[in-house]
Amino acid sequence: MARMKAGRPVPSRRGSPPGRAAFAVFLVCLACYLANGRTVPFARGGDTIPTRLLPFSMIAFGTLTLDPFRQDFAAAGGYRWYVQERRGHLVSFYPIGPALLALPVYVPAYLGLAVTGRGGHAALFGASEELEKLAACGLAALAVSLSYLTARRRLPAAAAAWAALGLGLGTSLWATASQMLWQHGPVALSLAAGIFFLTASGETRRSAALAGFALALAALSRPTAGVFWLAGLASLLAGSGPWSLRWRRAAAFVAAGAPILAAAAAYNLFYYGSLLGGYSLALGRFQPAGFAGRAAGLLVSPNRGLLIFTPVAAVGIAGIARALRRPRRDPLLSVLGLAALIYFLAIASYKDWTGGWSFGPRYLTDLLPILFLGAIGELPRLSRASRAVLAVALAWSVLVQMNGAFCYPASRWDPRMSEHTEQAAWEWHHFEMWEDFQAWQRGSAITSPF
Repeated sequence: MARMKAGRPVPSRRGSPPGRAAFAVFLVCLACYLANGRTVPFARGGDTIPTRLLPFSMIAFGTLTLDPFRQDFAAAGGYRWYVQERRGHLVSFYPIGPALLALPVYVPAYLGLAVTGRGGHAALFGASEELEKLAACGLAALAVSLSYLTARRRLPAAAAAWAALGLGLGTSLWATASQMLWQHGPVALSLAAGIFFLTASGETRRSAALAGFALALAALSRPTAGVFWLAGLASLLAGSGPWSLRWRRAAAFVAAGAPILAAAAAYNLFYYGSLLGGYSLALGRFQPAGFAGRAAGLLVSPNRGLLIFTPVAAVGIAGIARALRRPRRDPLLSVLGLAALIYFLAIASYKDWTGGWSFGPRYLTDLLPILFLGAIGELPRLSRASRAVLAVALAWSVLVQMNGAFCYPASRWDPRMSEHTEQAAWEWHHFEMWEDFQAWQRGSAITSPF
């Protein structure tokens, strides 16, 4: 049972060690993420193709380009927008951060292939399909386990475990981040790690440095996620303690993250002439006109709305709203909540807010660790009736993610609606989850997410 202090629950010191429970949460999520056994063949791939090849480029050929796989691209029918010819090299249209975070999965795989004489570019090109899935699943599951450890600092063990499993199995960490090496999983992992270090007991310079490093990796994975690095820095300056201590923590945070940010800036400027890298080519797709409709669509549209696909997110939103009203009570949540709001507004200003061919509000996956932080602060305040409603919302959220992992894209909703995706996002009579389920039930073949 949790003890009470000043009217607030205090996590019990009894129960299983946090590390062991976090590992169990990791294994549960990893098993669920791998359960559908689906990978993405090259011919049906898109955004994540360069990310799944770049780790092999780094390990086997010592380059951040995709030049080692020119022949393989040609033999497979050529590449598309996701690879760019820049300065005489093939480079990824997307940031290199996700590939760096995937290295712990790719290094042992490469060593195993090399030992058996399969370390050439063609063999690596073929192996990348399975490794992409394994790396994506591992990164997403690690984000959940780190979030569990954060929750243990504020909730009893059982409540922290349920909250973490809700994050892992009731959000798009399952149906989206764990299925392909989008930027979302790496950003979510980096955010989860940053929050874990920023909520460490005592907030030492070491934890501040680790947080600066982790949040810089978020920016390396998606340039717009740099707003979270700035928020982490602001939280240290706005925290408790003497100003001299706050400045030392902030200096450690900057010292650990700045080299990564500088390296990313150098890479982007060299190949793209912009700090945003390949994203600079999409700046014209940010259009303020129609902003309100996109914002509403991201929240409540039947085929892309966060509160339709993940209604438990409402608890996190409530927690963030409370922190923004009283920022001094939780400086970290208040500044991260403000950063999340800015991030949300940027997505709502993007013409392709629906996320292309994907399941649910794909772009909002990045914000899940912040919503989780808001939720764990709000959970102890819920009444018994509210908890009953939350249980129903959690059950629905898990069923939705199961639908995304196993049924999507059986009905081929995305290609059928591709001519008017933004309008179709609001069409209840073309409710994607239901159409996918019906098609899956009829036994429609599904070989990949596309």
